[in-house]
Amino acid sequence: MAEPVSQVVVEPSKVPAASIVDEQCQREGSGATWPNKSARWQDDFLQLTNEFELDGVQSLRGNTINVPFFEQKLPAAVEAGLVTKVDADYILHGLKRGFDLHLDESMMPGKKVYRNYKSAYENKPKVHSALAKRVKDGKTLKLGAFNGRADDLPGDQGCVVPNGAVPKRLEPDAARPFSDHTKTKFNAACKADWLKHSLNTYQEIADELKPDYFMRVEDIDGAYPVLPLAPRVWKYMYVWWFDVDRPLEDQVRPNTLYVHVFGDFGTSPMPGVWDKFFRCVKAMAQLDGVLKSPMPHYVDDNSLIGPDADLLDEEARELGLYLIKCGLKFKTLKSRHAAMVQLVLGFWWDSHNRTRALEKEKLHEYLECFRAFSLQRSASLHDLQVVIGRMHRATLTMPPGSTVFLARLIALTRGLTQPWQRKRITAGARDDVLAIVSVLTSNHGKGYFDTTHLPWAPDVYTDAMKDSRTAAWGWCSTCGTYDFGVFGSAKKRKHIDELEGFAVLQLAKSIGKNWFGKRVRVWIDNSAFCYSLAKGRSKVERLTNIIRQLYQLSAEYNCILVPSWIATEENIGADALSRNDESLGKEWLASISPASVSIRRWCNP
Repeated sequence: MAEPVSQVVVEPSKVPAASIVDEQCQREGSGATWPNKSARWQDDFLQLTNEFELDGVQSLRGNTINVPFFEQKLPAAVEAGLVTKVDADYILHGLKRGFDLHLDESMMPGKKVYRNYKSAYENKPKVHSALAKRVKDGKTLKLGAFNGRADDLPGDQGCVVPNGAVPKRLEPDAARPFSDHTKTKFNAACKADWLKHSLNTYQEIADELKPDYFMRVEDIDGAYPVLPLAPRVWKYMYVWWFDVDRPLEDQVRPNTLYVHVFGDFGTSPMPGVWDKFFRCVKAMAQLDGVLKSPMPHYVDDNSLIGPDADLLDEEARELGLYLIKCGLKFKTLKSRHAAMVQLVLGFWWDSHNRTRALEKEKLHEYLECFRAFSLQRSASLHDLQVVIGRMHRATLTMPPGSTVFLARLIALTRGLTQPWQRKRITAGARDDVLAIVSVLTSNHGKGYFDTTHLPWAPDVYTDAMKDSRTAAWGWCSTCGTYDFGVFGSAKKRKHIDELEGFAVLQLAKSIGKNWFGKRVRVWIDNSAFCYSLAKGRSKVERLTNIIRQLYQLSAEYNCILVPSWIATEENIGADALSRNDESLGKEWLASISPASVSIRRWCNP
């Protein structure tokens, strides 16, 4: 846990603040060391900040963006209707003046210093290397010696951000440092509601990846660190770490202060800023005829999709050259040639069989995580967020609507604001986690992302009725099978929409095994339950509980339920059966079923 500290005694750095000097030299254009105008690096930094606020950030040493190219192309993209004028103006302003992330500085009073997290020190050489690279590339400035005293920070406001690290799976020798701007309350102080957006990349890929299409994968090198920050927010981007110009083994404690002047990982508005920026880049590439194929993106991950592998690979090569002209580049390590079976966003997508499957390592990792979680009595907010995220990804291998299993876990997060705050795990939430385990075990982490190729099972009709004396159910299928019955004394007191759900559940339990590998249209004359089933959730737990059972059966039988509403007046057969009028039910069913089927009541084999 990070906490403010007033003073920590550390060894002073003996190395001059080279990065400030570099920026000063670049602004002076002398190519030699620009002499300090004061004896303190703090004063030099404040002066540099004021100068960049006045003149803009384009001359920052770490800036790679070709701003004149954007100024030339973006207005034309707006005229062509490829991007909105509001977004184009916002991005152009940010590229020239820096993105201020809509920070309300009145919510960030005083000066504070937060300790780095344990994960940063556990990955010390990797974090050190990553920070050294940012300093070398001009994305972060090395300021000078710092011993942890908040009073030694420049100016009247500012904070040292706690840093942690997460591993990079494809780069075992590297780690990605992250800054906890939530802890410093910086994220809460950013009033950027209009930047909030939902990434629908999984569905976009599913829509564009037609049968036997190919997909090429590219990754933008850097992403957030490409975008400059406005000078007024720099003082909230301080990092306290070891001196990157000295051997790490010679240093005992953090002793040097740095400041990120380009984007980092941890600021909540940055994903929204990046999304608008990259949509502008794609619009420019479309305008110039370079980007011709659909390319869904998820932050810096990009998927080019089309019917010809060679053309996609050539398009990716041309797009890579275009991005260099913009000031971006693809990361070669993560580029993958076009293929029908492609690994994207943690799933193997198969355009021929229309499936997506979790990576085997992820599947085992998720199952172990879920099983361990189900044995816990309580969980922290961080634990809940991890499990919810993994469960959501797991449901992408299950029938549509399976997100119903997330509802009771999401409810547990309400009222928790800090990662370490805990809440008792309810029996219902535990059951949902175990249900996901059961489904993942049976489907091996693989499911359909597109079901339009699946054959249709015979249509089914369901109904329930309730009066002052009794409550009953009935269902029939155009395969010629039907059944009906009376609810017990406990169930007949239930609400009618719940009884309608029980009728569908009774149907699925009876003949669901016949639907394997098929879609089945379920006609329901109760709109409340029908539309809740279609969404995969309901505002009332009585319906959500039934939906949960139905989707578990759907996964078990490998079928897709397609709920459709029907007016009561048209639902003649099921309605008659629920009212014990077997003769009318059979007559109506015979009239809508193929002539070759025999009408018979279902019996449990």
